[in-house]
Amino acid sequence: MTARARPAKEAAVRTYGDETRELILKAAQKLFATRGLHETSMQNIADEAQVSRATVFNQFGSKQLVLDAITARSLVAYRDLLAAALADEQQPTPDLIRMLFKQMSAGLEKHRALYREVFTEIRKLSMGLDQGGLSPRLREEAFGMMVRLLKRGQARGDVTRKYPPDVLATAFDSLLSGAVIQWLHDPKKGALSPLLSSLLDVLLNGAAASRR
Repeated sequence: MTARARPAKEAAVRTYGDETRELILKAAQKLFATRGLHETSMQNIADEAQVSRATVFNQFGSKQLVLDAITARSLVAYRDLLAAALADEQQPTPDLIRMLFKQMSAGLEKHRALYREVFTEIRKLSMGLDQGGLSPRLREEAFGMMVRLLKRGQARGDVTRKYPPDVLATAFDSLLSGAVIQWLHDPKKGALSPLLSSLLDVLLNGAAASRR
């Protein structure tokens, strides 16, 4: 008996490897940006990545965990920016925060279509309000680093001591989240960086240590 030939369009079964994982994540990002999270299935992702549906499930387990992996990448990048800010012993803390937000803006602007579709879900994942993954731990690490940066600023005297550093870190986090949501969904908004810069002026002027 002759073995039946596999259809040409059928995806080869590949289960492991960084290359396959990367293919899946790129495919998911493209589909989430164009179709939205809820209109994209694991089969859609498999087809776009040209792998089997089983491969996608073996790599990630669920669509939410695919999104978690995408979110984790963004949080790792944010954590790395915070680490660089903490390593900088020369620049004033407000300047470091401005630079941090400017660098983050570039990444968000590059993937605006994706974040427009999934930003709310990303926030839920990273705050641990949805199915678990790496994001909650990474977000907690990044938040802790922001607290350390602000606490150091208070010790230096370039950040007010009127509020605890964790309260200030929450204020910065809320500013970023709120500004990004408005920017994503308001077609009249231009580039994100100038918007964040203006809002930071408001917050930093309130957070700056008074000088006599």
